[in-house]
Formats: sequence, structure tokens, C-alpha cells
Amino acid sequence: MPQTQPIDVLATLKRRPAVHMLCCGAYLQEPVQLQPDLWAIPLKALGFSTQSNYIAQYASEVAAASVDQDAVAKLTIQGIDSLPVVAIIQMPLRDNSPETLERESSAALERARRIIGWASGDEVTPFALLTCTTAQSYFRLLPPHSRRRVRLGFGNTGDDHKNQIERIYRAAETDEHFEYALSLLHDANQEVNPHFKIARLFNCLECLAYKIKAQYEGKSRKAVKALLGLPTGATMETQIDGEKFRFDVIEVAGRIRDKLFHGATFRPTDLLVEHRNVFKLLATHPDQIVSALLGYCELEIARWANGASLGLALAVQDGA
Repeated sequence: MPQTQPIDVLATLKRRPAVHMLCCGAYLQEPVQLQPDLWAIPLKALGFSTQSNYIAQYASEVAAASVDQDAVAKLTIQGIDSLPVVAIIQMPLRDNSPETLERESSAALERARRIIGWASGDEVTPFALLTCTTAQSYFRLLPPHSRRRVRLGFGNTGDDHKNQIERIYRAAETDEHFEYALSLLHDANQEVNPHFKIARLFNCLECLAYKIKAQYEGKSRKAVKALLGLPTGATMETQIDGEKFRFDVIEVAGRIRDKLFHGATFRPTDLLVEHRNVFKLLATHPDQIVSALLGYCELEIARWANGASLGLALAVQDGA
């Protein structure tokens, strides 16, 4: 970590222009300057007042527990130092629109958040953003993302869905590799950087292909394609702003993982000519690839729990 030095905390917090990302969960003992224009400053903890009142009301309404205000106050005091807060502040040299300030600061703020996670050993969760131009201020909450998925269609409601959840639970209980794949998917869903998310989702699929990887000379992309029943490639097409993109999702995802994890270079010449504009898609709309990979991961986890995964079938067939 960079060296810390005494600062006027209030004056630093009030500098303009600036973009402040407020995060909870990480405990810092003192302000830290990561770059000349980038600070992490510890603030008062959020505490557990809301949670204390919630559990008191829950206990009263569900279990008919006797709860008085003194008991709630004691709970609140117990959690007074919980959820410590850190303000991560990027201070641009030039003023601009709030949208531009926020966009141009996002990479530095996210990088700093990861470094604070390393320094504190804690999960660092953003919950609010304050953007200050030289003349005005804008603030908003950053509530945890939820897909708020509504289950529709065959197999996704009632007993079918309940039975599927039970099968996944049993598989996680009895199969360590499967439970690790679930953990990888969980972590990927928390990832903010779309390229990192693509790599993590590929890792989830690779984990489920472990039984058959040897059949493909350890080639992860080939093993994952076989796992999905797409040995010739997981080719998808999409059209954005009139431009058509056609590419192999697994080929692209695997190469991104290799680039990030192994340092392998990923060049346009690594792909078929008609697939090379995927580099533009990665720069502008990586969510298209994320969405496709997420679907593959969720489907393969369901197949594995149902005993229908080709990663199991091929392994049994070949005596694995």
C-alpha cells in the first residue's frame, strides 16, 4: 500500500471536482492516498440499527417474543461498530458534467475498491455515490443489484422448480466439484467488471468439465464445448445499431480467461475473419457475452444436478 501521511480530512473530503464512492464492510485505521488524486478515507460505521429493529419486529411477530425498547437499544449498541464505512474519492483535475466525471472516475474507483479489499481483508460493498462539480452536487444510492427474476414457463414453477432446487442441493451436498462450481457462479454474479465476469463464468463451466478435460488433451475450450453438447462451437449472432456480430461465445470467453489468468495474448487474428468484430462488441456491449455465458452456466448446473450433464455422461462412457 502507498505510504499514509497526516491530512486535513475535512478539507480533502470537500475538494471539488470529485466523485465519492461510499462503501461499507472495510475497516481502515487511517486515510490512505492511493494516487495523488485518489483517496480512501474511513468514516463512521453504519451500525446495525436498522437490522436491530428488524429482528426485534420479526421475533415479536413470528415468535411472539417479548421485545421492549431497552432490548432493541442493547442490540443496536452491540452492532454500533458494524459495517465500517470508507469513502473512496477520485479528484479529477478538470471540471466536467457529472455524467462525464462519474464515467471517467469509475475505473479508478473500482480499482481502489479492490485494493482496499486486499488491505482490509474484508468485502467492500458500494452503497452510495456523490458527484461534485465545481458548482453543484449530485448523489444517489447504489442498491445491491438484483435480477428480480420471475419464474415463468415449463419446469420453472411449482413442484418442478421445487424438485430442481432439491436436486441441486443434494448434488452440492455430495459433490465438492459441483459445490465449487456453484461458488464460482455466485462470485461471478457479484463481479462488476464485465471482462472479469466473462472469465469467472468460463471458470464455472470449466469446473463442470473436469471429468472430461483429459479427453481433450487438457484443452479447456474444447472440453467446455463438449460439455455443452456444442463440439463445433457455441456460435451466436446479435445485431446492435445495425451491425451484425457473429462469434463463438466459448472461444472468446476462454481466450479472455487465458489472457487474464495465464497472460496469453488475445489477438483478432486468433479468430475467424467473420468473428473478429467481437473485439468491438467486447469494448462496447460485453453484457451480450455475459448473458450468453450466464445462461450456459445456469443450464449446465441444472443438468448436472439432474444427472443429465454430458460432463458426466461422456466421463462414464469413457470409463472416467
